[in-house]
Amino acid sequence: MIRNKRNIAILVFALSQEEEIKRKPFLKNSLLQSDLTSQTLKIVQKTGLDYFAYNEQQQLGTSFGERFSNAINDIYEKGYDSVISIGNDTPNFSKTHLLKAVETVQKGQSVIGPSFDGGFYLIGIHKETFHKKEFAGFSWNTSNVRKELYTYLESYNKSFSQLDFLYDLDHFSDIINIYKTLPFSLKKIRSTLQRILQTEDKTTSTKQIFLSYISSKIYYNKGSPSLIQ
Repeated sequence: MIRNKRNIAILVFALSQEEEIKRKPFLKNSLLQSDLTSQTLKIVQKTGLDYFAYNEQQQLGTSFGERFSNAINDIYEKGYDSVISIGNDTPNFSKTHLLKAVETVQKGQSVIGPSFDGGFYLIGIHKETFHKKEFAGFSWNTSNVRKELYTYLESYNKSFSQLDFLYDLDHFSDIINIYKTLPFSLKKIRSTLQRILQTEDKTTSTKQIFLSYISSKIYYNKGSPSLIQ
């Protein structure tokens, strides 16, 4: 079933820089979260689709599950029949991933962008598959939530496609894996990550590993190419 692209909306569900710092103190001396939000919005805008950004000011509910479910439901109530939701804490997320998600949703499939921590950085879901109360009841912010989502979709006999696995920036220890896989074209974000790792001495071993990695001049570029210049 091919769906009208104009009936698809993108939801950017993320916290502001100020709120993120409260949850991730290692970001306190940088504008990384703001830079990631700007990068995400540039990617979204290049699709030409309608999009809505919900930070803590627009999010309603007492738990993450309630806030996320309410936001998705709100998009459906605006008249759209499919929602693709993304966050702003996956630096390797690119236009390529988003366009693949749009293509999949147009074909009538759900789509998941899995993260290495057991969660996901993207979900594309159709109105007829979305049930707010069940969705809100997932084990959000745990390593089990993606499996629960798969089970949920399978229970409604809904086929789904899976994108590349990517790293989320949830903890200080995530920075090294993200830095290693980040495209060199994202110079500003790479530089910010490097400064955070060099100045935030959360664990001596983490800092030593990173400095050893930098000094070895062994560079990796396993991430998807960035289309944002």
